Amino acid sequence: MSNGLARVILAGTHSGVGKTTITIGLLQALMKRGISVQPYKVGPDYIDTGFHSNICSRPCGNLDSYFLTGDALLEVFSRKAKQVSFSLIEGVMGLYDGLASNPSIGSTAHVAKILKAPVILIVDANKIAASAGAVVLGYKKFDPCTNIVGCIVNRVTGCSHYRMVKKSIEKNCGIKVLGYLPKDNSFGLAERHLGLRPAQEVSVRRLVNRITKAVEEFIDIDALVAVGKKAPALPSFKPVIFTNKPCEKNISIAVARDKSFHFYYQDNLDILEYLGARLRFFSPLKSKKLPVGTSGVYIGGGFPEMFAEELTANRTLLTELKTRSREGMPIYAECAGLMYLMKELRTHDKRVVPMAGIFPGRTQMGKRLHMFGYYKAKTQCATILGKKGSVCKGHMFHWSYITRMPARESYVFSLKKRGRVYRDGYTRDNTVATYLHFHFASNVEFAKNFIESCRKYKKDRYVNE
Repeated sequence: MSNGLARVILAGTHSGVGKTTITIGLLQALMKRGISVQPYKVGPDYIDTGFHSNICSRPCGNLDSYFLTGDALLEVFSRKAKQVSFSLIEGVMGLYDGLASNPSIGSTAHVAKILKAPVILIVDANKIAASAGAVVLGYKKFDPCTNIVGCIVNRVTGCSHYRMVKKSIEKNCGIKVLGYLPKDNSFGLAERHLGLRPAQEVSVRRLVNRITKAVEEFIDIDALVAVGKKAPALPSFKPVIFTNKPCEKNISIAVARDKSFHFYYQDNLDILEYLGARLRFFSPLKSKKLPVGTSGVYIGGGFPEMFAEELTANRTLLTELKTRSREGMPIYAECAGLMYLMKELRTHDKRVVPMAGIFPGRTQMGKRLHMFGYYKAKTQCATILGKKGSVCKGHMFHWSYITRMPARESYVFSLKKRGRVYRDGYTRDNTVATYLHFHFASNVEFAKNFIESCRKYKKDRYVNE
């Protein structure tokens, strides 16, 4: 398979350089021009993807070369990219930052090379001028196989400042500068303990419009589109995920989605649908019952600590979840979902509120990031996700930790990282809760087993009733 899909990656010299701000502005500017755009984000991010999805009215995909093989990454990219005329990919951290033990894996540069995508490097010009040329030259020479074809300069203080930066980069690096954004502290998006405040919680339309206006004024959008259209044909690949015709959607899986729970890899949802799931979304904040006909539940990540009082007030739904769990309905919960299924949650301000009580422990918000990074997990016992010894890759990013868990509750997963072994996750009946966000494309069998567990529950319940 091969396709010359128009595509550009926006990379940064480092975190905080303004990638998300510029990506947001460019996405809306392209949409205003009538260009259909598919947004992507490199790495295991959920918050940036929410902003991109809202602007484009299309789910933003994750492109992660730790989770995905080269074939799988090309497959998930092309599956959505071929539906639009342009794909805009926001990078992660600095251009060459990736897995700590092997920086080439998981980095924006690694994804760019797999996709043969041209890279636009975003440079922070705050407090530098001609030195910007030295910075860009270093990035160009660090890995000549990374195709840096242009630059966008951020935090420029004026026209003369921009001219100095532009001249230095173009003269010393042979790389075209496509424009800039002026220094404007009001362009910043609101943050808290996990990063940006999600698009589901904040109204940023006025801010996005202001950013877009600046992008349209100071960045050569036509030149950026031309760069994307000159991207070479996508490398050939062998499909490894969506390999047959989609299955008939005959199993209803309820998916928690509102401002308290909305961290999902879009690929996970796509894979579940492809394998036969009819996804029925519900709100843990507002829904009094699970959707009619539910045969399984998926509760992803989010911010239950920010909405604890509202969640605990919805006792009808919490009671149903506990009842269904005891009846054997398959429930898969990750990170915030794990917090939701515990007996109690202790918030940042030390309030203790009841949760679903499927598991007897308490999750407690800490004062710092508790665990962070990629992990490869192996099941220690058979669960709804797989038999003992099954392996899947995931990512952790959480401030809470578990207390008051009885010793009889054994861990489900062993995690390996840099030679150390960690334990994570619990299971009761057909419920699995873990701090890991698994990426099903790293082992599609996890998704298949989850759906088969739901199908068995549906069949057994129908027979018993």
